[in-house]
Amino acid sequence: MRERMRRELSRGDTRRFDIKQDSGGIADIEFLAQYWALRWAREYPPVVMYADTIRQLESVASANLVPQASVDVLTAAYRAYRARIHRLSLDAATPLVPAEHFFEVRSAVTALWDATMCADGQDRRV
Repeated sequence: MRERMRRELSRGDTRRFDIKQDSGGIADIEFLAQYWALRWAREYPPVVMYADTIRQLESVASANLVPQASVDVLTAAYRAYRARIHRLSLDAATPLVPAEHFFEVRSAVTALWDATMCADGQDRRV
């Protein structure tokens, strides 16, 4: 489903990074938070107490389901992305930045995404 969203919603290209929809962006972080909360909701009901992304991430870390270091990477990225989007929206601009912006952050988010959503279906905690 996420791949389809990228194909249909992303406005990024080789020169521009779509902060919301491209790989390693906001939607990936939101998907990870929701995936983890739903995955462990039955065993650890507190992980679904919150609807917002930051608190969902913090709840899976608090339950020792996802390492705190991974959650720290994702929450820092999420905050940085949201801050940039807010500044862009004040200028009535689209959520696109040069591809080199957020390169390290984007790479870290993508690595966590890949480690979690592995194609072989194994249960991996990142």
